Amino acid sequence: MSLENNSIAWWSIPKEELLKQLNSNTEGLSQEIVEKNRKIFGANILEKAKKITFFTLIFESLKEPMMLLLLSIGALSLFFGKPLEALVMVFVVGAYIFVECLNKFKAEKINERLKELSSPTTKVLRSGKFTEIKTEDLVVGDIAILSVGDPISADMRLIDAAGLIINEAPLSGESFPVFKDANAKIEKTALLTEQKTAVFSGTTVLSGEAKAIVVRVGKDTEWGKISSSLLSQRKEKTPIQKSMLSLAKTLALLAILVSILIPLIGFIRGQNPQAMILTWLSLTFLMIPGQPPIIITMALALASFELAQKKLVVKRLRGVESLGQINAIITDKTGTITENKMRLLHFIGSNGSLIEPRQMPKDLEEKISLCLPEFITDPTDSAVFDAINNLKKSRSYIKFANFGENPWRVFTYKSSAFSLAFSGQGEKLIELSSLSQEDKKNLLGCIAKEAGDGNRVIGFAFKESDNEKIESLQFLALAVLVDPVRAGVKETIENLKKSKIETYIVTGDHPNTASKIAKEINLESALLTGSDIEKMDDQTLLEKLKNIKVFARILPSQKVRLVNLLKKEKSVCAIGDGVNDAPAIKTADLGIAMGEIGTNLAKESADIILADDNFVHIYDAIAIGRKALDNFRKGLTYYLTAKAILLFIFIIPLILKIPFPFAPIHIILTELLMDLASSTIFTAEKAEIDLMDRPQQITSFLNRKIFFKILKGSFLALGILAVYLWTYHTVSLQAAQTSAFVTWLLGHIMLALNLKQEKLPLLKQGLFSNRFGAFWLIAMIFFSLIITTIPSLYPIFKTAPIPLNIWGVIIVVVICSTCWIEALKFIRYYKDQNTSSN
Repeated sequence: MSLENNSIAWWSIPKEELLKQLNSNTEGLSQEIVEKNRKIFGANILEKAKKITFFTLIFESLKEPMMLLLLSIGALSLFFGKPLEALVMVFVVGAYIFVECLNKFKAEKINERLKELSSPTTKVLRSGKFTEIKTEDLVVGDIAILSVGDPISADMRLIDAAGLIINEAPLSGESFPVFKDANAKIEKTALLTEQKTAVFSGTTVLSGEAKAIVVRVGKDTEWGKISSSLLSQRKEKTPIQKSMLSLAKTLALLAILVSILIPLIGFIRGQNPQAMILTWLSLTFLMIPGQPPIIITMALALASFELAQKKLVVKRLRGVESLGQINAIITDKTGTITENKMRLLHFIGSNGSLIEPRQMPKDLEEKISLCLPEFITDPTDSAVFDAINNLKKSRSYIKFANFGENPWRVFTYKSSAFSLAFSGQGEKLIELSSLSQEDKKNLLGCIAKEAGDGNRVIGFAFKESDNEKIESLQFLALAVLVDPVRAGVKETIENLKKSKIETYIVTGDHPNTASKIAKEINLESALLTGSDIEKMDDQTLLEKLKNIKVFARILPSQKVRLVNLLKKEKSVCAIGDGVNDAPAIKTADLGIAMGEIGTNLAKESADIILADDNFVHIYDAIAIGRKALDNFRKGLTYYLTAKAILLFIFIIPLILKIPFPFAPIHIILTELLMDLASSTIFTAEKAEIDLMDRPQQITSFLNRKIFFKILKGSFLALGILAVYLWTYHTVSLQAAQTSAFVTWLLGHIMLALNLKQEKLPLLKQGLFSNRFGAFWLIAMIFFSLIITTIPSLYPIFKTAPIPLNIWGVIIVVVICSTCWIEALKFIRYYKDQNTSSN
């Protein structure tokens, strides 16, 4: 019998026989067998969507309506007997597509690198050693270790399981968790939902732990068989991207109307029909807003890459967008605010006496060891395990029953009788124990004292019985551990407060521990417990949230409730590492999971992963998110301003019954250069000096504030028209169009340089502070000179030489029509400087 045959009912094969067939054993595969099995059974990689190549992007771009429109202009030019103009149009299309594809290709590469940084891992045994490998490196025959929160990355047969409870809903649609049993007898004909000895790729461990042998990988798994349907799904767009598409559609309708109306009126008034047809097509290309969605995508992608350098890995672009609008943070304490480097101080016995680890009786050590998982990944378990001399005891699990919101976990063993080993919230285990009331009171006092000192306290209990009722427990001991606050957290909380971002500590720890930690980081606040908030209705709790920032003994469902209430008034970020944090992480506007100690379930639920678990990076991350949104808003304002300018300079000549200031080729070049300027200068701009002093909220793209900013471009529009009308009446039409075009080339870049910062004057920041801005300014000066001084280019670009006196007027107009913005910034800047110094 060979497992290379996909029809084999491997879930029904005895595990010992299965191990033999796969040339494996419970200690894991050797590297030699790993390579051999990979060749035989394949790699653990699902069918992937085809990689996007540069040539694919070019082909896709050629099919876009905008590019087809440009090619139509070229075809009509050829039809009208203007082959040179047709050739120029083809060149323009080629240049436009090349640059746009280059930007998209870079963004795709950035996203691919980000995906690599956030690639999932699986815990396995290899040659007897416990290790963590990339999920794609998993092979048939590997021995995988499953624990709470792990997504299952291949189809596996259980070898040993401690109360393994699996969420199989993504695969089977079954909403109820499924209990698994490594020793169950399963028929060969059993349905997938009946295969209790098997776990499947695409599902998640809700509770328990297990050791399992990998049987199917990649496209051979149950998940792999249905994954091809997912490849056709489009990437999820962020809310702003969706809003931008909606805005683009609205503006497109207006643009089409304008682009038809202007040349139609020109035609009626006797202008050249051929010129009007080309003008119509050119204006359609110019006025339809296709660039804003590209600007926001580039801004978010660049911010994602910048965040990766700060140890924050972006899983979803919406995470960057939300990051820029966050004004409330709900965070767990352990591992986020604290270092999560647990060190055991001492044990407290059932009679309240202090017990040093080296003085612990052997029988007590053995029972506490049974309260710990076989494969330890949690720092608290690790600290206790190290303290009891790494004592191991063979165990035969029956059940692991911590599913739900119980503040403990329990391993159940079967020897001569049932043995239940508990660990978790000390108060609850003391309450359920058989201790006297006096001993219970004494131990509760010990917990309060230790928690008041900022220490973490975990309880252990045991029970031998012929039933599994959780009552009359033998209380074993309390473990007292210390977990220091991370360096820099206190300052980060202060900076967040200055930026109007509220921080809430929501933990399952003791109230005294939570209060002590809050005081250490200067988060002065009263405290509420889970039992307190259960007694409050939503309105009362919402009022409390205005002043109370610390919550202790909170259950997962209560954490979600807090997130939902805060979302009514704020944009909420939830930060955590455990399975119990996952619901809140998923519910929040932005979910951040810990990279080092975070469970896989928390990471799967998150938008962003904090790779080094350091809360200090959160402030920098919010600054990056705010900068991305701020730059997008400024880029969009510039883009709409430029469109308004162009619309204005076409309407006035139409009213005056004179030719338009731009020839069709000028219109095409205008859109090409404007798009490139807006998508590079603004997305690469540095942050505003007051960025973190004001909340960043983008609620509308066409509000009154943006409208008044668009009006700033009216001065440049008037300047272009003045140059055009003067030159038209004193020199010639072609010279006038050339002068207007050159004024636009230089003016639109100066306008961009003036708008890229709202507070800091350009000369104060430095003319070359934005390398793209400096490049475009130099490029536009150079381009303007060559199209007006090289005669062979005149027929191509429909230009003419510009007299020196007109050059002087152009320069004066460009400076005066844009640099008044800088003058106002200088006045405000020095006024603010004087105010702050006083």
